[in-house]
Amino acid sequence: MRIDPEPQSQSQKKRLPILPILTSILAIVYLIFIIDFFLSEPQNLESNIINFAFIIFLIGFYYSWRNELIAGLFFVFWWGLMLYLGLFIAEHDKGAGVVMGVPIFIIGILMIVSWYRKREK
Repeated sequence: MRIDPEPQSQSQKKRLPILPILTSILAIVYLIFIIDFFLSEPQNLESNIINFAFIIFLIGFYYSWRNELIAGLFFVFWWGLMLYLGLFIAEHDKGAGVVMGVPIFIIGILMIVSWYRKREK
């Protein structure tokens, strides 16, 4: 007869890092977009801001596996940068970056909330 150990509590169970995994999937899609953008667009102010936004995204992606608060702040800042780009600088597809960035914005907010909840424990 085999005796099972006591069931582990919710906090002791090892959970999959869902938000960093979702961020990894979005990073792959974003990387494909950036490669296509580099090949098809000439360099101007809009492309420089898009390159800067990609660097901000990569920093947030790195921190998504290390510190949820910093990653969330970088993703929210990234979305604000994309909003600024869409409203004031972009000549074509003005709202596309903003709309496509909403999932990353939501993940950023969820990371901040997750950090806050972990801090309370």
